[in-house]
Amino acid sequence: MLKSAVRSFSVSATRNAFARMQLLGTVGSVNFRETKNGTKFINYSLAVNQYDPSSEDNKTTDWFNVSVFDEKQISAFEKFLRPGAQLFVEADVRQRVLVDEEGENKHTLTSLKQVRFDVVRFPKKLEESEDTEGH
Repeated sequence: MLKSAVRSFSVSATRNAFARMQLLGTVGSVNFRETKNGTKFINYSLAVNQYDPSSEDNKTTDWFNVSVFDEKQISAFEKFLRPGAQLFVEADVRQRVLVDEEGENKHTLTSLKQVRFDVVRFPKKLEESEDTEGH
């Protein structure tokens, strides 16, 4: 006899809705900063290429700004990562609508807060890139 597979859902504990993004891209600029109360954080740009058959070179690049607040991740960025590294990034996404004083122009600001990352490819070592530039 076959049993019916029924999954029950509990309504007693609700989960918060969330938006999460996964990106594979190349690190551009990296800015180490501090909040007014002294908390370290990082803002960095991530270039993500997409296949685009209408483009001359068949790709377009979108740039995303990512913020990092986790101390362990900040430490890893300080030691190992710089522009040119390729990362797989998982980030929480928030959007805010900004309206000018007259209320006529609206802009949507998307914020990415890094949850975790994996290094896909480290950038060339500084010595290697300096040697190749001189030749």
